[in-house]
Amino acid sequence: MDDKELEGWFAANKALLETAYIAGKQPWQQSGVGLRTPRDNDYWETLRRPVADCITKDGSFLDIGCANGYLLECVLRWTSERGLLINPFGLDFSEKLIDLARARLPQYTEQLFLGNAWNWLPPRQFDVVHALLEYVPEELQEAFVQRLLERYVQPTGCLLVAEYSGRHTDMPEKRIDGRIKQWGLPVEMVRSSYFEPEPTCQTHVAVIRKTA
Repeated sequence: MDDKELEGWFAANKALLETAYIAGKQPWQQSGVGLRTPRDNDYWETLRRPVADCITKDGSFLDIGCANGYLLECVLRWTSERGLLINPFGLDFSEKLIDLARARLPQYTEQLFLGNAWNWLPPRQFDVVHALLEYVPEELQEAFVQRLLERYVQPTGCLLVAEYSGRHTDMPEKRIDGRIKQWGLPVEMVRSSYFEPEPTCQTHVAVIRKTA
């Protein structure tokens, strides 16, 4: 895929996500959950809390693809329940979605960035970074993970690579941790959950520790 094709891929993905997310009425819909099948907050929490469970100490947290900021808001709440103090940051490539995040979290406006994680240069590094492989084409996913580790994650910090599957999602041939290990990267742990009424609705979050 050349630069022009890649630019077109990102533009098409941005248009698709903006249209779908902004049409949502519930905060989890504007964060990508329940767009085709009605969902509630219990479903959202079951399948997103594993992200917060991967955070084990105070520090900075960057949510790549933060959309309307609802996951950031929830991670702050879920980690505070365990007595953790998290400094939240968000990044999204959609102007419309980052505006929603800034409206939701006005106290963190200066920490909610507009940019494409593939080529954005962060102003700092972070203790914990959360991302999905689907943010780039499949042939760039290994390079994407390496780029996030090099540019975004501070030494001894963690990259959380999440995989979300739903009712309409084909189950992957290899789970996210297996794919990462194929690339020669160590997986420190995996946090998983599933929605009991629909067991195909699953979350797996692989934790990659950056060495100093």
